[in-house]
Amino acid sequence: MAKEYTVKMVTNLDAEQVYYFEPAELTIQPGDTIKWVNVQEDMHNAMADAVPKGAEFFESPMLEEEGASWSYTFNTAGTYSYHCHPHAAAGMKGMITVGAPSAPEEMQGGAHNHDHGAHGHSNHGDNKASASKSAMGTGVIHSVDLANNKINLSHEPIPALSWPEMTMDLDVAEGVDLKALAPDEKIKFHIELDDDKVYRITKIMKSNGQHDPKQCKPGMDCPMHEGMKHGGDNGDGHGGHDH
Repeated sequence: MAKEYTVKMVTNLDAEQVYYFEPAELTIQPGDTIKWVNVQEDMHNAMADAVPKGAEFFESPMLEEEGASWSYTFNTAGTYSYHCHPHAAAGMKGMITVGAPSAPEEMQGGAHNHDHGAHGHSNHGDNKASASKSAMGTGVIHSVDLANNKINLSHEPIPALSWPEMTMDLDVAEGVDLKALAPDEKIKFHIELDDDKVYRITKIMKSNGQHDPKQCKPGMDCPMHEGMKHGGDNGDGHGGHDH
C-alpha cells in the first residue's frame, strides 16, 4: 500500500543552519507521496535539481503561510535532488531515494526550466514556465558576500519572471563589482538565466541613478544604458558605445 511521508520546511533562527528540510534525506517506494509542510510563516518551495531519466522535474508553488503544504507522488524509481529556491545558497537542499538510488549515468539534471523558469526561480504559483530569461528588479541589500559573489536582498515582485516579493540570496556574475555596495542600500538590477540554469545578477545600478560601469558584466549590452557595452578597450570599462 502506498504511503505518505511529511517533510518539514523549517526556518530556525536559533540554529547554525537557519533554513533546512526535515528530514533532508528520505527513502520511499514508487507510488509513495511526499507532503512538504511549511512550519512557520516564511517563503519556501521545493524544486528539483536532478531526477532519474524519464521522470518529471517537480516544483511546488511558493508556500508562505504556516501550515501551507504541497504534495507530490513519486512513481519513477531513482534519486531526486531538490532545493528551496529562496534559500538554496543557505544550504536548504534535500534528497529523495525512490526504491533504489540512481547511478550517475541514469540521472538527468538542469532540464527543469527555471524560468525561475528553470534554481533558478521557476514560476512560483501556477507551474507555467515563464517565457523570460532576463528581467529588471528593484531591491534592498542586506549583506554582500564578496568571497562567493553573492548578495542577500529583499526584492520587489518581478512580473517578467513570475517572482513574488521575497528575501533571498542571489548569485552575481563575475566581473560585477560588489565592493561599492552596502547593507540597506536600494538598488536596481538586471538578472539573467545563465547556461547552468541559475539566475545571476549581471548589472547593478544604485537607486539614485548612479551607474558604475564596473557593476556590469564585461562585454554585455547594458539595459541601464541602451546602446552601451561594457568591458571595452578604452581602459575605462567602456568600448565603442553610443549613448
